[in-house]
Amino acid sequence: MLYNQSLVNLHTHSFYCKHGTGTIAEFVSRAKEDGLKVLGFSEHCPLPDREYQKGNRMDYPDLPFYEADVRAQMNDPDIRVLLGAECDWLPDEESFYRDGLLGERGYDYLCCSIHHMVDPSDGREKFIQYINDMPVGHMLEYVRLYTDALRSGLFLFGCHPDLFLAGYRHWDADARAASRDIIQCAKACDIPLEINDNGLRKKIVETENGPRHPYPVREFWEMARDEGLKIVTNSDAHRPKDVAAHLTNSFAFASQAGIRFASWDIDESGITCVQA
Repeated sequence: MLYNQSLVNLHTHSFYCKHGTGTIAEFVSRAKEDGLKVLGFSEHCPLPDREYQKGNRMDYPDLPFYEADVRAQMNDPDIRVLLGAECDWLPDEESFYRDGLLGERGYDYLCCSIHHMVDPSDGREKFIQYINDMPVGHMLEYVRLYTDALRSGLFLFGCHPDLFLAGYRHWDADARAASRDIIQCAKACDIPLEINDNGLRKKIVETENGPRHPYPVREFWEMARDEGLKIVTNSDAHRPKDVAAHLTNSFAFASQAGIRFASWDIDESGITCVQA
């Protein structure tokens, strides 16, 4: 069945991630109230063999409880509920993502992201937005990791691909080249990229080109539009009340940038993104 983007949110985090609130059932209830017909849960993926961002994502022992909670909502006749995970690209975890989550555990989809890098000013690992004046070398490493994730073939879509511009606040030749590399890789792999509504709910930041949200960045998405990329949007909700926020914020952002969202074809055989 074909669902246009106004009926779908595939990027959702609950209390399981430790920096969100709300149960799975509460998200489903609110999604129905707000008119969604497809709700995908994409909890930050824990790993079986390492502590990665401990305290800021689900603990591995909680994984079966998360899966059971999501599957308990799948028989709701008024909304299609999907089981997914947001996975930071860690190449040595590729087999877990493929054979564990998509294979043995039967996830409906995975989405990819890069959240953290080491800040050269103090040697500490930080959320990318908080690495002030991100060095060009960090930006290039972000691009390498992000495009490797896209090429892996594991992911349904790429989350907030322009997140690096939250830390690199210049729209210069380096930023344009980095953006083009990600966009052209996504197009070659036929993987949509996500305008992430959570960035539109964050505080405005100052840049040399004036104030803007940390992400999404309009210039990035105008480039994606011009390349003919499949573009989608999600709420990236961490509270039930935000589960359909993208229907206003992101749609307004896209309209101003002349972007038409792709749609989702979803049936028992899987999920496919269809160009508008």
